[in-house]
Amino acid sequence: MPVTARRTALQGAVSQNSDASTRPAGRTLAKHRKSSKSVAAPRAAAAVLSVGLAVGGGAAISVVTTPATASAASTTAGQVRGTSSIASRPLLRFRDSGSTVKYVQKRLHLKQDYYFGTSTVKAVKRFQASWGIKPTGYMTKPTWNRLTWAAKHGVLYGPKGGSSTTTTFRAKVLREAAKLKGTPYRYGGTTTRGFDCSGYTGYVYKKAGKKLPRTSRQQYSATKHISRSAAKPGDLVFFRSGGGGVYHVGIYAGSNMLWHSSKPGTPIGKSKIWTSSVAFGRV
Repeated sequence: MPVTARRTALQGAVSQNSDASTRPAGRTLAKHRKSSKSVAAPRAAAAVLSVGLAVGGGAAISVVTTPATASAASTTAGQVRGTSSIASRPLLRFRDSGSTVKYVQKRLHLKQDYYFGTSTVKAVKRFQASWGIKPTGYMTKPTWNRLTWAAKHGVLYGPKGGSSTTTTFRAKVLREAAKLKGTPYRYGGTTTRGFDCSGYTGYVYKKAGKKLPRTSRQQYSATKHISRSAAKPGDLVFFRSGGGGVYHVGIYAGSNMLWHSSKPGTPIGKSKIWTSSVAFGRV
């Protein structure tokens, strides 16, 4: 019948192709050969669509399509500047953003939103003007140098301006205190040849524009007593004994640090406040 004939012909064709592709008799796969393993395609590999048509030994037809590669998120120049290292002193500008902008905002006592907006520009201008730097509102290298110095010494505004006269005075106190670093301790000393603790604080405050009494106890009595949380760099920090008496005084430098003339053999320097039995005073 016609249907049988067609099936027979098709089977013959398939059988003939299969015979043609078989290995010669007696031939075996060498033991040292390893069958190739398919390598798993990566996730982003092209999708392959294969359509095979076996028609009388005909070749397979493959259609390959490559999906579009997702483009990486672009980084703006402002983001590059805003995340550059502080040591590189990047020129930060309006609309820059990143962790380095946050550092500037923290040092200027601003809200830390990582964005160099109008409030940051105004604060930078104010800071620059107080230190005699051209008030551009940008973080230039001179501005960076002064800001890092101010952060190290616990001050903010310079002698040419600031939030108030009190802030300017405390900045002067810290500058004068730092100038005497390395001066030897001298019992009863009140000059640059050597200082004791209250001789040092009295000398520094006089240079900054205000006079203090001679001893640490007298200085404590002459100041306005403030809480630790309210204390600012440039205020006085008094050390108290168990009975409440004052036995030592220094100049608060911020971040639990102080400038002081501590004891014989130890020159003036900055160190950590080593006890919680302290009180703070402001002139």
